[in-house]
Amino acid sequence: MEAIVRVIDQTVNEALRLGIGISNIKLMIKKMQKYPVEAVDVYLKYWENSCCILGQADILELVRCVVNTSGEEMALAKEIGFSKVVITWEHHIGNLSLVQLFSALVEAKAFAKEIYLCIENASEFESSEIELYWPIVVKYGVKRLIYKDKNSNMDPFRTFENLKQLKKVAPCPLEFIGNNGLGLATSNSLAAFRADINYIGTAVGGVGLCGNAAMEEVLMTLKHLWKQGQVTSGYSLAFDCSEILSYMGLTLSVDKAIIGNNIFAHESGIHVDGISKNPYLYEAIKPEEVGLTRQIIIGKHSGMASIKFKFLQWNLNLSQLEAREVLAKVKELAIDQKSALSDYQLKQLYKKQHQMLG
Repeated sequence: MEAIVRVIDQTVNEALRLGIGISNIKLMIKKMQKYPVEAVDVYLKYWENSCCILGQADILELVRCVVNTSGEEMALAKEIGFSKVVITWEHHIGNLSLVQLFSALVEAKAFAKEIYLCIENASEFESSEIELYWPIVVKYGVKRLIYKDKNSNMDPFRTFENLKQLKKVAPCPLEFIGNNGLGLATSNSLAAFRADINYIGTAVGGVGLCGNAAMEEVLMTLKHLWKQGQVTSGYSLAFDCSEILSYMGLTLSVDKAIIGNNIFAHESGIHVDGISKNPYLYEAIKPEEVGLTRQIIIGKHSGMASIKFKFLQWNLNLSQLEAREVLAKVKELAIDQKSALSDYQLKQLYKKQHQMLG
């Protein structure tokens, strides 16, 4: 059976960090469930600070509580009722004192159904160093070991090699969470998937204090490169992501890869000519796949092909003379107003020009 990616969401945690209200948090989680979300990671300190004590069993079942090894955090996680606990730990060469980690694992085992161990700085070490944790994983029944690139040390080649090696010897499944300090979180996550790591940490729009792999980028890349058509839900990805970000008080950038409103906008004459002949020349995916539409922008960079193609969208087949006359007026107006023309302006300009020529 073909491996399917399972998303470990980091978006909700960022919302809690920002102090977003509980009603919006619930809406975010509901929207996230349209996609292959295995779990929602939430740091206990943000959950507690936001007074986010939810009684709904379905939400608590989805949430993984991220805690440090202190007894105080363990006790609070138990009190709230979390059944899934992620214990964070930083590895240090020569650090033989694992007493605090052992203690946390024992406490977690007493109340949690699922225990995960996250090595925050795993990417700073060779695979052989991480393998030292295999006896601990087995002894305490850790469900998955989370390999985290906290300080953005990784590149896709190293990510693939390290995780491929660990995958061969790991006594439990692995997860990967990449931070985006160098802008490589998405590519590193894809390299992890290529190394047969099916659990990947992502956030809508890549949001997060240190940045995360953007969920929409990971899902659409998997759909096209690995033919995983089931990773997206219908054709509303752009709308869903925009809505999730709006619940957080954030506005989606018009230039955001995959889902920004201007991603499928074309003004340059050569671009529009190419799009009219073969959309894949400039568009890796179809705009309709994410719920967007192609936009032909008419401005000072437009050419004859742009004008004719734009009017064909309105079922108007301009002659060469009409297109040339309209283009001349377009460039004049675009330069004068220092912006592209709106559809209304373009239609009005054509109407006047048509009357003059007719």
